[in-house]
Amino acid sequence: MELPANSVRIIACCILIFVSFFGNTILIYCTWRCIKRRLPISFALIFSLAVAHLVKNLVVNTINILYSAGIRSTSLACKIGIFAGSVGTTLEIWFTLYLAILYCFKLSCVVHPLRALPNRKWRRFHLMMVFALWITAVALCCPYLVYGENVENEVPLNFSNFFHHNCLNVECGILFTDDTVKLSYEQILMVLIDLLPLAILLMVSFRIVLFLFERQNSTYGNIWLGHNAEVIRASKLIILLMTLVTSLWISHFILVYFLKYMTSLSFSTTVLAVLFSGYSSLSPYLLMLINYKIRIRLRSMSSFCCTITQKSKPLDSEKSLPNNSAVKN
Repeated sequence: MELPANSVRIIACCILIFVSFFGNTILIYCTWRCIKRRLPISFALIFSLAVAHLVKNLVVNTINILYSAGIRSTSLACKIGIFAGSVGTTLEIWFTLYLAILYCFKLSCVVHPLRALPNRKWRRFHLMMVFALWITAVALCCPYLVYGENVENEVPLNFSNFFHHNCLNVECGILFTDDTVKLSYEQILMVLIDLLPLAILLMVSFRIVLFLFERQNSTYGNIWLGHNAEVIRASKLIILLMTLVTSLWISHFILVYFLKYMTSLSFSTTVLAVLFSGYSSLSPYLLMLINYKIRIRLRSMSSFCCTITQKSKPLDSEKSLPNNSAVKN
């Protein structure tokens, strides 16, 4: 017995919400607990990524579940959903690129050690850049709060002109009054602010690969420990993050673009939801492994949970002893 398309979509969105909420919540908690005096830039980027992932996944997939359950869409829900999805997608690409540039610089310092110590004043500049990226992404996506509408009765089912920002039901879309504004803003500007950072991320990842090969050849296969090993491990994870976000974004973009050539849209919306929220659901589990302090915090949490379960078992057995003795007497 085959499940209907709406049921499949609800199940997929529920799984995405659970996986994203579990991973991003643990990542936010561990990052927050690891911050003591000063906020390292890597922690600021990881924390920002986790918050953007969590908000994007919860808002978009919750609205998708409501639509798939038969609840009628409203203009306000469309505005909020498209805005949250667009801001989350833009921020996750930008912060991933920033994290890749940061560890590319650290890896270059490992391969080619600096003679002078790095300037610590750059930390304040990095934190200001993180804040500026948040403000810029929100400002660029604000028109979606104005032009996002319920277009169920206004446009046909062909919604390929909404491009990769169409993350909700086919009832939601962007209605621009001018075709020139629509072309310049949605189909050029909003694509370039994601596509251009992805292209730069690809080049930065290629540079990281070159640094890794150069480091391997210079050490002749020897094992190095300490800070160098942490940077190298994090750089390899950055390559995995780049592969994940690039493949999912391109796949989602291509699928939305070719929707007009498809005769049936039954399960395509489910595939779109998985591609759109896949990075925000899977990347937290890779981000947990980047910094060693976060890994130590995770190990302490797991060991604490294990000790609680081990202590609870003897208590249960002790409670059962008096009952057994009473039965014997």
